[in-house]
Amino acid sequence: MDWSEQVVLVTGATGSFGRKFAELMLREYHPRKIIIFSRDELKQHDMRAAGFDHPSLRYFIGDVRDPQRLERAFAGVTVLVHAAALKQVPACEYNPFEAIQTNIMGGRNVIEAAINQGVRRILALSTDKAVNPVNLYGATKMGCEGLISAFQSLLGMRCWIFRFANIVGPKVRKRGRTVISDFIHRLQQDSGKLLILGNGKQAKSYLTAAECVDAMLFAIERAAGDLHVFNLGCDDSLTVDRIAELVIEAMGLPGVKLEYTGTEGGWPGDVPRFKLDVTRINRLGWKAKMTSEQAVNTAIEALVPLCRP
Repeated sequence: MDWSEQVVLVTGATGSFGRKFAELMLREYHPRKIIIFSRDELKQHDMRAAGFDHPSLRYFIGDVRDPQRLERAFAGVTVLVHAAALKQVPACEYNPFEAIQTNIMGGRNVIEAAINQGVRRILALSTDKAVNPVNLYGATKMGCEGLISAFQSLLGMRCWIFRFANIVGPKVRKRGRTVISDFIHRLQQDSGKLLILGNGKQAKSYLTAAECVDAMLFAIERAAGDLHVFNLGCDDSLTVDRIAELVIEAMGLPGVKLEYTGTEGGWPGDVPRFKLDVTRINRLGWKAKMTSEQAVNTAIEALVPLCRP
């Protein structure tokens, strides 16, 4: 693909993934334009204030649930990167109708706007696919996958669907919605003990946002055909207990007592063990450079200083 001719729209673009994607595109692929589309005006302001600006960048405030705003944003777009979603499993469980409106209906709106503007290439972010999903996040992402697959078959577009391991990076949320930020916040409140949701044995695979973006662009350039589904991650996993140890060590807190809620999962809909089969992306020639522990450590080392009073 000749990226210099492309106008790329990234939905949900103010998160860790969206920024990394835009950074790498600007540095190595030089598209004609990148449109940062998100509903979070404050985060867009913060990105600009932090110096994230470029002649090829355009910021657009909008919500995927608003078809009219999407139609305006898609003028001239040739490549869609769909990353917008109500992403956290607990958030989807506690706000089921918002999850459906954002992840399924919002996905439908994005695809319709892309089709109306003649977009022929779609990249979509997803999650592990289960025949019988145990949480609304997985169910809604499966729904969006199904829409993309059906429209690709009907209209002959080129589509890439990427299912991710847990993505971590220096821009991970500071409080409450990731295991790393949650542990840091709890230890700031009480440095003598740490409450762990579940039994601490939950084991999941982790990947940095930078490696995630690298894998996506690698696949786009090398995978032949019109519809692709790739699992992105590494071939190992990391327990919650080990993450707690790494955070405690990084914060320099000796003698922390670990306490547990005792259930197998940490919250309703939690998947206790989560490791994607990355054989297909490995066979294409891409392999994660970091293990899950190295990826998590990278995020911890970046985040702990940011959270200090």
